[in-house]
Amino acid sequence: MNIGIIGCGIIGSRMGRNWKKAGHRVVGWNRTPAHAENSGFPLMAAPALVAHTAEVIMITVADPAALVSVIEGPAGLASVSLRGKVVLNASTVGPGDNQRAAKAVREAGGEFLEAPFTGSKDGAAAAKLVFYIGGDEPLFRRMEPLLMQIGKQCFFFGPVGTAADAKLVMNMMLANLMEAMAEGFALVKKAGLNVATFVEAYKMNAGYSVLADMKIGKMLEGDYATHFSLKHMDKDVRLALERAAELKVACPLTERLKEVFTEGMEAGWGEEDFAVVYRLIQKKS
Repeated sequence: MNIGIIGCGIIGSRMGRNWKKAGHRVVGWNRTPAHAENSGFPLMAAPALVAHTAEVIMITVADPAALVSVIEGPAGLASVSLRGKVVLNASTVGPGDNQRAAKAVREAGGEFLEAPFTGSKDGAAAAKLVFYIGGDEPLFRRMEPLLMQIGKQCFFFGPVGTAADAKLVMNMMLANLMEAMAEGFALVKKAGLNVATFVEAYKMNAGYSVLADMKIGKMLEGDYATHFSLKHMDKDVRLALERAAELKVACPLTERLKEVFTEGMEAGWGEEDFAVVYRLIQKKS
């Protein structure tokens, strides 16, 4: 199969390489070509050219504005016929953003699924991403074997927009958990507790999580090499709060968290892993 990747960054490049290993022909496009030179597959000059080549197109871009640009822009996917083609959007955006994208793709003759994921850089490299799917269920069933070549599980939520909601809620809860761990371990250190003993005890506590496994060691070492950047999590928290406001759901904890993330962004830490909030707590202590 011919597959196109729109957005060949940390995740998109790894998706493409795994599909290439599975025997597919892969091409890509990246807004900044120099950032995707090591993607492992050819880069095209515009999203429209990817659409000419590919039968299935995966989008992994940063935010709603980027999604609009790569679909509806002058050389976007919808500027050419998408008849017989499927567009998958793995970008974390709002439900309305995916509904708009789906409409543009349909009007160009194509089919659309939203497919945000969890798994970060390591999950993408190991083909163990977990996808949240929204759209036409028969189309999802057709695409599921392809997604399972780069992931380990798919959850179907319903029409376009439902998977975006699921992903925003997941990331909102993840962000709050990261902040809780940052504050907790700052307090552990200030209280003079033995950190290693505390970690072992924490592993036996109901509050321990996969995120703790991933982040605690690196956080305590001050290693904020990016697996999921602060700027992307900050964007996701903002989108979650906007969605909560639409639905009139109170999220006071997340509103305060957004202020903390904004401080980290203003400090210039946006490109670092979102665990960098621990550095902020340390500076404030």
